[in-house]
Amino acid sequence: MSEIKEICEVCNENEAQIKCSGCGIALCYNCAHFEMVGSGCGTVYPLYYCPRCAHDEKINPNAGLKDQEW
Repeated sequence: MSEIKEICEVCNENEAQIKCSGCGIALCYNCAHFEMVGSGCGTVYPLYYCPRCAHDEKINPNAGLKDQEW
């Protein structure tokens, strides 16, 4: 019985490993943008975003720190 693997929804080539923390699309590690997002006093969350969500300030609190060329 073969397992059906999900394909990355950004590159449509690689096997998806994670979901975007913003919109939930399937991502491979090559297309995912890793972010460390702080919350409260000393709490940090590791998050992965698709390219669109990574640059959207309403979704990613670190987006304003990024180069807008993508």
